[in-house]
Amino acid sequence: MYQKWLQAFHFVAREGTFTGAAKRLNVGQPTISTHVGNLEERFGVELFKRQGRSVSLTAAGISLFDITQDLYGHEQEAIDFLNDVKNLETGELRFSAVGPFDVMEILETLRKKRPGIQCSLRLGTIEDVVNDLDEFRADIGIVGRDIESETIYSTFYNLHEVLVIVNKQHRLSDRTEISLNEIEGEDMVIRGASSTTQKAFDLAACQMGTYTRPVIKIESREGLREAITRNLGIGVISKTEFAPHPALHAIQVSDAEIYTSAYIVCLKSRRNRAMIRETFQIAEEITKRRETDPTS
Repeated sequence: MYQKWLQAFHFVAREGTFTGAAKRLNVGQPTISTHVGNLEERFGVELFKRQGRSVSLTAAGISLFDITQDLYGHEQEAIDFLNDVKNLETGELRFSAVGPFDVMEILETLRKKRPGIQCSLRLGTIEDVVNDLDEFRADIGIVGRDIESETIYSTFYNLHEVLVIVNKQHRLSDRTEISLNEIEGEDMVIRGASSTTQKAFDLAACQMGTYTRPVIKIESREGLREAITRNLGIGVISKTEFAPHPALHAIQVSDAEIYTSAYIVCLKSRRNRAMIRETFQIAEEITKRRETDPTS
C-alpha cells in the first residue's frame, strides 16, 4: 500500500505534474491523485502546493523526496539513460512552436546528425506551446518571448527584424525603406493579442507618436497575407516569415529598430534528457554562428 503511494508521490515530485507522473507509471491520472491524497491524509502532512496543472513541493515534500530518491531515483535514472541512448538514434522528437521558421534550421542540423530520428511539429500560440509542454504533447518549444515559470526552462535563440508589408498596388510599394510617420493614418490589418510581432511594432509606433487605423484583426499569418493581397490594408511581419509573393512588397522601417525575439523552451524536469539536451546544444551553436556571421 505505502509503496504505491510513495512511488506516486516520487514521480509527481520528479515530473512536476500529476499527468507527467501518470504517464511515467503508465496509469491513469486519477490513480496518481488518489495515491498522493491517501498518503497526505494518512499522515496528516501536506506534500504539495497545487498551482493549476503544476505542483511544487512543501518543506515536508522536499525532505520526503530526498528519501524517495534513494528508493526510486537511481532506478529511473538508469532506465532514462538507456532510453535516451536508444532515442538518440531512432527516437521521436516533438516540437511545438509559434511558427515553423525557427524550427527548420534546428531540424536541418539535427537530421544530419541523427538521420534515424523522427520529428513532428505543432503550431499555435505561446499559450498552446506551453500547454503542449505541460501536457507532454511536445518535447521542445519555440516561442516569441522569454517565459518565466517554475516548470519551464527558456533560453534565447534568435532575433527577427519586423517589416511593413503592403500590396504592390499600394502607394508605398516602390519604397525599400520608410519612416513610421509615413504610415500615419493608414488602414492596418493587425494580428491578435498573442503576436509578438504586432506588439513590437505597436510599441515602436506609440513611442514615435504614429497611429494607424486598425480595420481587420486576424490571428494567423496566412490570413494577414491574404487580407493584404486583397489590398485591405498594410501589415507587419518578421523578416524571417516573409517570402516573395507576386502581390506583396516588404519595406524596412528606417527610423526605429523593431525586432522580436525567439526563445527555445522545454520542461525543466526534462532538460537533461539526451535528445533535448543535444537539441539545445544545436540551437546554441546556431545562435553563436549568427553572432559571428549575421548573414548566415
